[in-house]
Amino acid sequence: LNILYLSACALAFSKLPESIEKGIDVLANLGIELRGHESNMEACVQETKDLLSFYTDDEILNTRPMTDPTMMIAMKFLGKLGVGMCQIMPKSSPYVMQRIIQLSLLHGMSPVSPIGFVYLGSYIAKLGDIGEGYH
Repeated sequence: LNILYLSACALAFSKLPESIEKGIDVLANLGIELRGHESNMEACVQETKDLLSFYTDDEILNTRPMTDPTMMIAMKFLGKLGVGMCQIMPKSSPYVMQRIIQLSLLHGMSPVSPIGFVYLGSYIAKLGDIGEGYH
C-alpha cells in the first residue's frame, strides 16, 4: 500500500486525473467507495454537521489515535485525493472530507484527520457562517 501511495503521489505531479483514479481504485479495494458521490456541498456539509452533533467538542478532541495501519494509509490516500479533487473534481471534494471525518470518528484520529475538519470549517465559512466554520 505504501508503494501504491507513493506512485499515486508521483503521478499527481504530471498526471493528476490518473493519480486520482488510482487513489479511488485503491480506496475501493479497501472498502471505501468514492465513485458516484458527487454531491451538493451544502447537503454534504449539513450531513457532516449532523454526524458531529452526536459528539461533544471534548469527545472529538480526545478521540483515540488511529492504530490500524491499513486505515492509516487509506487516510493518506483520502487526504491526497481531497487536495487533487478540489482542482479537477470539486463536487466530489466535500464527500472526501466527510469520509475523512467519518473514518476518524470511527477508527481514531490520524495525522490526516485535521485536513477533513479544516476543509469542513472552510466549507461552512464559504456558505456564510464564519463563526461556525471557525468552531
